[in-house]
Amino acid sequence: ARLHIHPVGLFLLFFGLLSWVVALGGLGASTRDCITNRPPGAKADYCANSYQLEWWSIWFEFILLVVMILTCFTAAFERARHIYLTYLGMVTVLLTFMARSFITNSFSVGGLNFADYKSDAYNAAAAGAVLLCITNFALIIFVGLGAAGTSLGGAPAPMNLATGSSAPVEQKYQPST
Repeated sequence: ARLHIHPVGLFLLFFGLLSWVVALGGLGASTRDCITNRPPGAKADYCANSYQLEWWSIWFEFILLVVMILTCFTAAFERARHIYLTYLGMVTVLLTFMARSFITNSFSVGGLNFADYKSDAYNAAAAGAVLLCITNFALIIFVGLGAAGTSLGGAPAPMNLATGSSAPVEQKYQPST
């Protein structure tokens, strides 16, 4: 099977999975801390509602990384490059919000001020989110270079004589008579 991503990109995918484990552990521990320290009178779903965007972001990242790893050895990776770039951009925005929430601990929900309540769980969630953001930015570069037709291994893409660019020439549909 031929590798359809630069080897550094493959390394980044596996590093992303390791970073995801750190973020998952931190988010799980933060949720547990929230459950044990929720304000008096708060509903049972208080912590689930507080962290729903963070949980969505973490699982979105996991599914994206797994799908990219599973397809990087097939031609499906080439066909899905633009989709991967779109999803990488989307999940990076979500992870940036997650990192900001855990780094600043600036949110106060239901009378519980998280600025006073810093723990290793919040630091692990923040570290995992930051590592995932860095990994995603690097993946956007490596996957995007392949989508632009840029050769990562040396020689540039061949130029088209008619247009003077390396972009593919649009083929007009000629109906048969």
